[in-house]
Amino acid sequence: MRGTALIAVLAAVLVPVALAGDPQKKLTKADQARARSVSVRLSDFGAGWKQGPPSKKDESNPRCSTYNPDQSDLIETGTYDSPDFSRPDGTSVSSSSGVFRTAAMAKAGYARVVVPQLPKCFAELFKKGITKPNSATIFFAGPLAFPAYGDRSNAYRIRASVKTPAATVPATIDVVVFNRGRIDVAIIFVAISRPLPAAFEHSLVARVAARAR
Repeated sequence: MRGTALIAVLAAVLVPVALAGDPQKKLTKADQARARSVSVRLSDFGAGWKQGPPSKKDESNPRCSTYNPDQSDLIETGTYDSPDFSRPDGTSVSSSSGVFRTAAMAKAGYARVVVPQLPKCFAELFKKGITKPNSATIFFAGPLAFPAYGDRSNAYRIRASVKTPAATVPATIDVVVFNRGRIDVAIIFVAISRPLPAAFEHSLVARVAARAR
């Protein structure tokens, strides 16, 4: 029950990384399908996971006091935000994928978005997005050791506690981003009480990266 309440709180504040910086949108049918094809899907998960409704995430740009990337000179030709895939305890996984007109544009966009300030911006947005009577405390926001995928990749972890009228529980948000060719992908893991096993996260990211070839 507490997980169900928390996932509703968390879902509103997890902004897709791949969409940061507002690139120009000149979407094509082929690249829209490509963006969708690499995203996480129900078959990536085992028993106990369920697919939620189509994503209604706000695709507005993440903007923070020390983080304001500009991709306005780049062209994105495909974009897709997956549904949330969740367990009964509120733990969830989702992804965001973007396809750029050229590999050079995808590389440039990645370099502008994936900078040291990124995890702190996620933490700032996370804390601001949790509204009264709920509240959040951030304990850590920084790099996470993770295998390399694609042409370049990074991983970050945010450790927090979320206080609701019913309970105060730990929350761990792991964000894994990678670029391969024209595609940039972000995968967001939200774990309630304890982090998801590293082997599970590694396996899921490897599946997505394999589809981005």
